[in-house]
Amino acid sequence: MPTAAARRLLIADRYADVHLTNQFGQPVRFRTDLVNGRAMLINTMYTTCQGTCPGTSAQLQALRDELAPLFGRTMVIASISVDPERDSPAALREFAAGYGADRPRDGLCDWHFLTGTRGAIDELRRSLGFFDLDPRVDADPKRHAATILFGKPPADRWATLPAGLRRPLLVETIRRVCGFTFEQRYGIPG
Repeated sequence: MPTAAARRLLIADRYADVHLTNQFGQPVRFRTDLVNGRAMLINTMYTTCQGTCPGTSAQLQALRDELAPLFGRTMVIASISVDPERDSPAALREFAAGYGADRPRDGLCDWHFLTGTRGAIDELRRSLGFFDLDPRVDADPKRHAATILFGKPPADRWATLPAGLRRPLLVETIRRVCGFTFEQRYGIPG
């Protein structure tokens, strides 16, 4: 039997376990509290974005509604602010209200809008792969990618797709990557 030290590292083990705060003002440790055995959808955003953030958030809202009957509380969404200096928990909660995530909702997965120190956010972004190799591009929140990282940590399955893809394609791919049961993965009762 392998020892804990000999255990194979999973992709999620590389994700920074930084201290953050969600839109309700609650402290959250990214890996410990959110990656904890549930399927995940992750994106970056900021509340004053005039570009892709509103569309990505609307896509996540629709995905949340569509996937809820299958996944329920076994899925969590994490939207990470790339502008933590402006995005206080109150600003995030106001933004989240536009997408039905300003309070917990029965039958829907948790959706955390997250902020923290600049250092924590940058460490987390980099560990998740949400960064640009060009430091000037990386420092400009307006130039972040409209992508969704999703996965199932217990199975070590992860994928990233553009948030603007047609919803049926996103739903099918998320189900196959994140599903715990045959029905969740393929839409056929097991």
